[in-house]
Amino acid sequence: MRILIVLVGLLLLAGCSIQSSQLSALMGFINKPSTDVPLNRWSVKYGNYEAIVYPISLPEGTLFSNASGDQILFDGWAVRSVKGLGYTGPAYQNRDVANKRTFMRANRSLAVHQCDQWQKEQRLDKKKFSQSCKGVNLYTNSILVEKDGSISVIEQIVDDRYELLLLTKLN
Repeated sequence: MRILIVLVGLLLLAGCSIQSSQLSALMGFINKPSTDVPLNRWSVKYGNYEAIVYPISLPEGTLFSNASGDQILFDGWAVRSVKGLGYTGPAYQNRDVANKRTFMRANRSLAVHQCDQWQKEQRLDKKKFSQSCKGVNLYTNSILVEKDGSISVIEQIVDDRYELLLLTKLN
């Protein structure tokens, strides 16, 4: 008898549907295709390696990453950590103390470079910040800032091999 009551109850409920306009609106928002959300894409070039990365704001700065495992941590002035980008193993890291930049990998110091203060240069409606550094070779790091204050290009040496890392905003 109980089974018969349960079956009748299920048949009656099968024809009913419960609706909520708030729930429908929420589900519609959640189920929107991801193509509706514009993504902030950046191109990264490092030696012969090229990829697309996406910025994520963190307390330490901006992490540019992708599904391939590439990770670039930028603190607003300097690239502090690089992982992936065609290389395996621990991340390259650098730290500044006074005017000395130490390049490290797996907590092992690889090189120490002397870096000057950042210099600002106005270019039409953009600002270019440049920093001269010297290790065995002399090089320049730079950051290009648009009229609206957003960064559009980051060019920096990030390791002891003097390999240039170029990050360019695509949209």
